[in-house]
Amino acid sequence: MLIQFSVANCLSFNEKTSLEFFASKDRNLKEQLWISESRYIPNLLKAAFIFGPNAGGKSNLIKAIHYAKSIVLGEQNPLRNRTIYFKLCPDCPQKPIFFEFEMLIERKIYRYGFEIKEGVIFREWLWKINSTGEHKVYERTFDKLQKNKISYGDNYKVLQQDEYFNFVLKGTPENKLFLTETINRNIELFRDVFEWFKKIVIIYPHSKLQSFNVLINNEFLLQEYRKLMKLCDLGIDDINIEKIDADEVLNKLPSAIRDNLRMDLPRNITLKTDERYLMNFKNGIQEAYRILISHKIPATETKVEFKINEESDGTNRIFDLIPVLQLLQEDAIVFVDELDRSLHPLISKAFIKALFTANKQHQGQFIVTTHDATLLDVKLLRRDLIWFIRKNYQMESTLYSLQEFEKVRNDKALQKAYLAGLYGAIPIFSDEVE
Repeated sequence: MLIQFSVANCLSFNEKTSLEFFASKDRNLKEQLWISESRYIPNLLKAAFIFGPNAGGKSNLIKAIHYAKSIVLGEQNPLRNRTIYFKLCPDCPQKPIFFEFEMLIERKIYRYGFEIKEGVIFREWLWKINSTGEHKVYERTFDKLQKNKISYGDNYKVLQQDEYFNFVLKGTPENKLFLTETINRNIELFRDVFEWFKKIVIIYPHSKLQSFNVLINNEFLLQEYRKLMKLCDLGIDDINIEKIDADEVLNKLPSAIRDNLRMDLPRNITLKTDERYLMNFKNGIQEAYRILISHKIPATETKVEFKINEESDGTNRIFDLIPVLQLLQEDAIVFVDELDRSLHPLISKAFIKALFTANKQHQGQFIVTTHDATLLDVKLLRRDLIWFIRKNYQMESTLYSLQEFEKVRNDKALQKAYLAGLYGAIPIFSDEVE
């Protein structure tokens, strides 16, 4: 689970800014938090909802996390055509870009972070936190003259004498993390921290999750699809999975991709053309499925199938998001930018309730940015889940929690107060010049 994320000098964030998941003493909506039952591990929130105006920094927070994740996992840079540092500050090009994650992994707490300047990772650190306090695992620094240097905590001093560790350290490039290099060199000591970053899932407004393969032999998720589609009054009568001939799907793919897949590579794919298709490739066996969405003719009760392009944007959006229910049950940390895109407020609320229900016995987390002020409802969300973001007079994004407004009662009409500007983080319109 994510305990805290901090960022500085990145995109619209200048000073150090933190998103925290420490639960307050609020006793309401307990299904929205994880109870640690430990003295040194805090109770943690299972969600965060971030409200703010356009260009306030909501998307930039998610992009910063995505960028940090890509560096750790060695993935393609999602900000490859952008300036990363905060541009509205004359000193920021010379200052480091800062990232730090505090995470819970199998009841162990770690704090991991790194700093980047001009494409060079010049500082990186890993700490372990337990009942006796914070304990350094390692801190690595880099400069052009002395190259990589590392210091280990008291419990890890033995690594100083490990020839292979020293070899890996010396071979770590200036633009790569020591953590990542140890995994690439088959060192298992820090693998749990590295693997934790794979739990982070980023969903942008126009990205497609396309993980419909989870529907195969998953009656729970299929029932959730049916339930939500009917609850949201989308006009859908039923959803089913039909097994079909694999060639029917393969023939819709470009020849180069089709030839590779015919080699029985062990993988899954989702294909969205005029319809939704799923394919499994395992142990030399190819299986293909089609998702059937049917509507009912009111006059005759006859079922009629609809294709993707015949459904509304809202229907396709909710259909694409429902696999998040499964991700949460796998303890993923899911970031959804602009949850309310193409969704009616009542549908957004129904989906949020379904997320909490699916996650009740699990440690998944979902972090949502939204403009939908109707979600500011203490009957729907705990107060400590609610965050606001806005830009200050220096055009820096600032992030703050509803918890900072101590005098706000639980029965306060949050939506009305927010739109009235009580909490900030709303658009400010200049008077129109005649």
